[in-house]
Amino acid sequence: MAEGHLSPQSSEDVPMSTPLQRAAGRLQSALPEGWQVEVVDEGDGAPDGGQILRALLVTD
Repeated sequence: MAEGHLSPQSSEDVPMSTPLQRAAGRLQSALPEGWQVEVVDEGDGAPDGGQILRALLVTD
């Protein structure tokens, strides 16, 4: 890789965008106000050790 350019994998300061995160962003923009979309990792209850999207109604 060219000097001065960091790949997203090599720096914690650069957020990585995965297909699931991009889908979460599209879903978030389509949902009405008051809803929140999260990408849930395997440790948070995702089946089969993968990731899932979770849409939650935000309440105050």
